[in-house]
Amino acid sequence: MIVAHNDDYEIFTALLTVSVIELQNDAIKRGNYYLTRGGINLEKDVYEIVNKNAKGSIYEGNIELISGQKFPDIVAYVNSNQAYGLEVKTTKQNKWKSTGSSIFEGTRVDDVKNIHLLFGKLADPIEFKCRKYEECLYDVAITHSPRYLIDMETTSEHSIFSKVGVDYNTLRKLDNPFKPIKKYFRAGLKEGEDLWWIDNTEESVRELGVKIWGNLSTAEKDELRVLALAYFPNLLGRDPKKYAQLASWLVAQYGIVNHALRDTFSAGGQVSIKEILFPKIFHHITHDLDSIFAIVKDIPEDDIKHYWKVQQIEENHVETWKKQCLKHCKAGLSQKQFNAIKNVLQTA
Repeated sequence: MIVAHNDDYEIFTALLTVSVIELQNDAIKRGNYYLTRGGINLEKDVYEIVNKNAKGSIYEGNIELISGQKFPDIVAYVNSNQAYGLEVKTTKQNKWKSTGSSIFEGTRVDDVKNIHLLFGKLADPIEFKCRKYEECLYDVAITHSPRYLIDMETTSEHSIFSKVGVDYNTLRKLDNPFKPIKKYFRAGLKEGEDLWWIDNTEESVRELGVKIWGNLSTAEKDELRVLALAYFPNLLGRDPKKYAQLASWLVAQYGIVNHALRDTFSAGGQVSIKEILFPKIFHHITHDLDSIFAIVKDIPEDDIKHYWKVQQIEENHVETWKKQCLKHCKAGLSQKQFNAIKNVLQTA
């Protein structure tokens, strides 16, 4: 029985402390029983023990086992507008790490304030730990969507929220909680790397299979070339590594593998612009500029900053794209070529 005192949350945490001790003592006596329990069955065990220990407290008769339908698994109600939660996780391995719930928390029970995580290590020796949920989330990984990674032994300075620089309760209430996480992971990417998961604000849907560029139709290839130039104005420059990030981007965004990207943009000789010869890629600057501009206008600002490597967008997207093009062209073109391209862009 939990001794009642004034703070509802303190009563809840005391209830969890008592229940974890009881679970641990029971596991010492009935080790074989717990070795056969899985996640759903342990949820039932935890619910029964927490419910029993709630007698005489404000939570007596007010604890609900939700078990997988919503988040968290167990909810303890103070009243109809306030509750606390308990998520139950298990592992059959001798470690304190596991995969947690989705970062989006779309199934979170309304009015649940603080959530705690009770972790059962159902391997010899059987042990249980319980901590505040956000305190043991150390990273994010992708399954079908981004999910937290759990480590019951992580420290607060190594939590995912410390790394991202946004606390848990602020992050979970954002319209797009993946946005600051994406920014954090992008900062750690090496040159040419990209994130493969498209966040939930994207309307485009990537097909399940991986495609080979050579199997695409001519129309699909042309569309992707224009799209690539909108996202990567550095393709007009001479950096030998300029195709690396494009290759990652094609795989990440569209599931398309291209083993000869250089040929994709440069094969076919040269093109004439204002009676001056240019590499084939500049064909798109005279023939597809309106289409490129239409795409550039809709590129999200965080993508512009990431792919174009700019800190601030001082003008509209199109003008910023033009400046990026000229910056990359300057190092790779003759003065006559550069002046011709500059004239095309400025008059467009």
